[in-house]
Amino acid sequence: MLVEAILIAVVTYLAKFFSLSFANLQMRPIILGPIVGLVLGDFQQGIIIGAALEAVFLGIFGVGGSLPSDTEMGAIIGTSFAILMSKDVGAAVALAVPVGLISVFIYQLIKIVWHNAVVSIVDKSIENGNNRRFEQIHIFAVIVFGIPYAIISFIAILVGVEPINNLMNNLPQVVNDFLTIASRLLPALGFGLLLKSLWDKEIIAFYFLGFGLAAYLGLDTMGIALFGTVVAVVYAMNYFNKQKLEQKLRLAGESSSLQTNESAKNNNTVDDFFN
Repeated sequence: MLVEAILIAVVTYLAKFFSLSFANLQMRPIILGPIVGLVLGDFQQGIIIGAALEAVFLGIFGVGGSLPSDTEMGAIIGTSFAILMSKDVGAAVALAVPVGLISVFIYQLIKIVWHNAVVSIVDKSIENGNNRRFEQIHIFAVIVFGIPYAIISFIAILVGVEPINNLMNNLPQVVNDFLTIASRLLPALGFGLLLKSLWDKEIIAFYFLGFGLAAYLGLDTMGIALFGTVVAVVYAMNYFNKQKLEQKLRLAGESSSLQTNESAKNNNTVDDFFN
């Protein structure tokens, strides 16, 4: 179990490293699941669990400093435990959701400690024009940020797999049935959260279009995705062309206004000369 714990710790560190650097490239469960499966020797199960967890966390994403759930830690720990314990998707979901919520508290603790320790130093560096010191602190933060999470993953895999496995094996059947039902309901909740954030009068028609393609034309997911991609490209091109046209009209209006003001100014100058 030591080797597996080290590998998962490395995956955790890299996920957190990329989430803070390189323009905040967030590693979603659909990406982390296969990576965890690959390092643990079960790539296929990693793909299945990653896709299921992506559906669960589909409508969850950070906005500014608000982080509803740590989807990265939830995906890594949930997928790791499910594969190491030879469990199904239901077990992965049952572990990933609470882990994601608990990890948010860890994130807040890290922010509190980090802000109290270095924010004043960063402010002073900016005030003094010491850009090199500011860059050094930023690089240090990017490098160190993932270490606490990597340690947590290492300890969780090294110590927690066997107790959690014994616990889940000894659960009553009614609890296992509940976890199975929850694992099937939570993806619907994820889609609902995503739909709520996308519910807009200008694009809601596309939702019903996709529903119609599936219900009446019998298209599968790939067919609807290809059709949606074409529609998205056309919609985006029209939107950008509209933006360019509005910008040209605005510039033309500003130019006309300047010319009118200049003409009025010249007329006032002539009138003042003759008066």
